[in-house]
Amino acid sequence: MAANLGERSLADVHQEGLDEVLQLSYSIECIQLISVPLLDTLLEVFAPKAPAAGAVNDGQPQPPNEAVEKQTIEDDEMLLYSEFPAGQAYRPDEIHTAQDIDPSANVLFSESDGSKKRQVPIVEISSSLSSSGKSQLLYYLTALAILPRKWEDISVSGQEAAVVFIDTDDRFDAERLRTVARGIVQQQRGLSESRLGVQAQPGGMPDHHLESLLVSSLQHVHVFRPQSSSALLATVHKLDSYLFDLTRHRSASRPLQMIAIDSATAFFWQDRLRDEVARTEEIGRPQVEIDSEREQKKRFHLSDLYTELARELKGLQSQFQCAVVYTATVSGGRASVPAQYDQPQARVPSLRPALPAPWGNFPTLRLIVHRSSVRPFPPSMPAHAAVKDAPSRQSVVQQGKISAWVNPWGCDGWPRRIVEALEANNDGSFSFYVRDSGVGMTDPHH
Repeated sequence: MAANLGERSLADVHQEGLDEVLQLSYSIECIQLISVPLLDTLLEVFAPKAPAAGAVNDGQPQPPNEAVEKQTIEDDEMLLYSEFPAGQAYRPDEIHTAQDIDPSANVLFSESDGSKKRQVPIVEISSSLSSSGKSQLLYYLTALAILPRKWEDISVSGQEAAVVFIDTDDRFDAERLRTVARGIVQQQRGLSESRLGVQAQPGGMPDHHLESLLVSSLQHVHVFRPQSSSALLATVHKLDSYLFDLTRHRSASRPLQMIAIDSATAFFWQDRLRDEVARTEEIGRPQVEIDSEREQKKRFHLSDLYTELARELKGLQSQFQCAVVYTATVSGGRASVPAQYDQPQARVPSLRPALPAPWGNFPTLRLIVHRSSVRPFPPSMPAHAAVKDAPSRQSVVQQGKISAWVNPWGCDGWPRRIVEALEANNDGSFSFYVRDSGVGMTDPHH
């Protein structure tokens, strides 16, 4: 499908350079999972690092625990099929076989002794509403990826990497990304000065060295703007050619940290309409003829398109050992609450996967984000009481608090180890703040 749809669709892609990408070989230690500790912790819950073969414990080498390995395999198989809720048919034609999407291909380079093996993360950031903080969290992850580890003896905690940013919504804001990156550096500088007891610089003073750092870092973000799902598939299909062409960018000295897609659901409804039209045209035609055209990629099928997109992204991950982080807007009704969470003290809303299989089980970690809302004034509230209460409500809005949690859809099929690990990590929830000055993360344990 990529070959058929891709060539013509590349003409629909608007490419921008905040400049460019990659390093073809690098050490596993140089890159963390996502580089945000609380997200890395959640990723460890769903994709734990495999135990070292012959790991040393108390000075004695330990053989691999076959029971643990067997349980891990069973857990992973359970997770693979848990995205098909009861009553929903499982259609083999809508999900790739193991030969098409091999879960083992989504693994980082292992060391020579085979002691380190970890799943390269795929993270979904979803919500049922727009302007809920999805893109802001994606900007935060992008900024951390491109910033340096240290600057002027300050630990910035960046990854000194490159990012491919696929902007399907045509709303990428380079100035906002620079603000988010600036906020990270200023926060780390403030923490460093506080520890050393150094007087902070007066607010509003320009820092030309910092601005130079931001400009040089932003050169390693590569923005692509496909105008359709076919163009998106073509972009992903040709991305390796772009990355390997070192005459087109200046990021050859950096690893590719992340492929960001904002958003993966941008073209879903027009694709669904296209799929319905194609199926209508098939009415009355011989099934053999329909199957033959589908096999030859001559007819549009929604599931084929998104399955191919997932496979292409998996292939890029295997090739560049990078994370894939995408946003998704789930529409069509209110979020449901699984039975095991249906308790007053632990109601955790869930969202059904927005895209067709295999996207239900494609991500390693599925997050829901939701902007904290302010209760409307009761109709019976007197005017003077509303005026008195208005400042406190406005302060809540100005805080810009965003709540995030692990999407529990399909949790009935989760292994016990995952449920217990989430319970030990604040039930998989955390908060972050979106303000004019940037994006800030909070400690989930406070």
